[in-house]
Amino acid sequence: MPRRANGGKSSGPKGSNNGQSNGNGIIKKSPVQMLYDLCVETFSPHGTLPTPEAIEKLRSFLDTIKPSDLGLKEVASVQDVSSTPVGRPTMRKGKGRRPVNKGPVNKGAEFAPPITYLHVYECDSFSIGIFCLPKSGVLPLHNHPGMTVLSKILYGSMHIKSYDCVELPQDIQHISDPPQSILAKKKVNTVYSSPCEPSILCPRTGGNIHSFTAVTSCAVLDVLAPPYSDKDGRHCTYYRDYPYSRQPGLSENGNACDDEQSYVWLEEIERPDDFFVKGGQYMGPRIEP
Repeated sequence: MPRRANGGKSSGPKGSNNGQSNGNGIIKKSPVQMLYDLCVETFSPHGTLPTPEAIEKLRSFLDTIKPSDLGLKEVASVQDVSSTPVGRPTMRKGKGRRPVNKGPVNKGAEFAPPITYLHVYECDSFSIGIFCLPKSGVLPLHNHPGMTVLSKILYGSMHIKSYDCVELPQDIQHISDPPQSILAKKKVNTVYSSPCEPSILCPRTGGNIHSFTAVTSCAVLDVLAPPYSDKDGRHCTYYRDYPYSRQPGLSENGNACDDEQSYVWLEEIERPDDFFVKGGQYMGPRIEP
């Protein structure tokens, strides 16, 4: 079991119940409590590598979660995401880059649509949280080092772009790659709308480096295992993608190769100046560890 005394923190309105009686005096667990219990079963003890069967079981249950199970309406209102000083600072910091709220800020940053993070639960083994994005809101390209991530779009539509890192074959000649860059292959580049199946990102597969762009107002439920941790070396690093080319980017007939078009260079960058995540109050049922 996760150790509550070491990072096991749950959010929720005071007095909220994690279940309800079925009329026979038996308390029925809330869906979010059942999600927590399944995460404990899947990711504990801390550091245990879950089996594919366990991940699929968790994904199947995540697919049943509705916005109302988490205290959300179909379109988030001010009450749904009332502002608080808490949030997900590790997502905002990046990998040893520009400190939050320090240094010059891009003049356009104040006009960037705000994104709200609702903290549900976190311990050493996993975290549960919700990102609420307004239309045109963007979560820039970022990684999940050594992490398994399950994401469920609760409502709305979003464009998802994702990549997996690949090794560059030694016999391939290519133009000079950007500094601090890695070669990656495109996994996903499409629009998803609720309802749709939850996605699964593994440490090396499934599109571990991804970005979200809200086509409409939308919300996504995230389960991260283990969560970001600076002390454990799991930093959130941001990237910019560049086209990949073996030479000048052309095949023998003068056209870009289809296979090459699926590869990009990912250059590590500072946290974008216009990217802000504010903390909101999770209004759903409390989790009882």
